[in-house]
Amino acid sequence: MSIPQDPPASAPPQESRHSRMARRIGCLAVPLVPLLLLAAIVMAPVWINDHRLARMVGRIQEFPLPPGTDFGYFDPQVEVSGDSGDCWYTIRFELSTDRPIQEVLNHYRQAKIEDPDGDLGDYGVVGWTPFDEPGTPVDGTSATNSVIIDLGGIYDDTWMDMRCW
Repeated sequence: MSIPQDPPASAPPQESRHSRMARRIGCLAVPLVPLLLLAAIVMAPVWINDHRLARMVGRIQEFPLPPGTDFGYFDPQVEVSGDSGDCWYTIRFELSTDRPIQEVLNHYRQAKIEDPDGDLGDYGVVGWTPFDEPGTPVDGTSATNSVIIDLGGIYDDTWMDMRCW
């Protein structure tokens, strides 16, 4: 008669290298979560104001252009700066036109485009043309039909935007 024997004891399960690595990464990531949340809290006002300015850029691009005018080669550029909580913005874009520069400026000065605060036409408009290019006449006029338009103003609710301090 034979005595039943217990099955051979199996070796303890081996822990895979991937699960150890995942645990280590998880342990390292846990202290980073508060820092990431703090960064998101600090950057949220910047992102909100950038969104408001991007919407204004969209309104500028949708606004009818003066006759004989097209947008230039470059997308509009937005610059934000400030001092003591006042936030200034400048939106710069290029136009190619066969119209007089003053006519183009008057077109945008009379425009009622909503600014980031929701006000209509609460911004200044400045224009300039590139000079000192090859082929520029000596009479001080531009050799190109290009004009750069700067719309600049101040927007409110910026006490948390770090660019305004």
